Amino acid sequence: MGAVSARSLGAVALCLLLGAGTGAGAAYALRPGHDSTGSPVPVPAKPRAPGERPYAKDIDWPSLEPPTEWDHYEIDNALETWEYPVPKGWVGYRVPSGVLTPPEEIPEYDEMRFRPPKEPVEGGFSLRVKIIDNHKLPTDEVLDRIAGFDRAYDDFDVIERTDNAVFFSFRDTNNRFRFNFFRWFVAPGSQEATLEMSVAGRAQDEEGLRALFDAFAEQAHPVE
Repeated sequence: MGAVSARSLGAVALCLLLGAGTGAGAAYALRPGHDSTGSPVPVPAKPRAPGERPYAKDIDWPSLEPPTEWDHYEIDNALETWEYPVPKGWVGYRVPSGVLTPPEEIPEYDEMRFRPPKEPVEGGFSLRVKIIDNHKLPTDEVLDRIAGFDRAYDDFDVIERTDNAVFFSFRDTNNRFRFNFFRWFVAPGSQEATLEMSVAGRAQDEEGLRALFDAFAEQAHPVE
């Protein structure tokens, strides 16, 4: 009789334990905050260092300060010519070769990356400019870039998004936490984007990246 009572008490305890677990799971599932319809733009930022895998340490290089002085260059193709600003004193590298390019030769290339002199090739901040003839609307360029980065990188997170720009963060191939902000430009009278720019950097560079991003948009213009 005592043995039967012990088994009965064990069964009751097990049922209570399972019931408590089921109740907790149901409560979690019913918590408010999940929106199956998605978020409107701009997209609210998620935690900027998600995931259980720690990020690699950023390179030891000063943060990007909001630029105040500018050099100006032109870039062109058969569709359009654009003039655009670059922080004064930054040097240009061809994309994708990474070859350092004299200022007088910069207009000869359809894609350039600019960074401060002597900055390491990887891990710092930069401005990239590209003339394009994809015959796409800026909205399509935004969607394509989101899809491409989402496939290529871990911890991809859209921070903000508009019809012609997208800001996101991701884990790069060197295991570092990075920002990348893109924008596409359309000449008056056209609907197709012919100029693409982006700024990239670390979390500590965010203020300077946003200032550079905005100043570029204010100063870039088609050349008549």
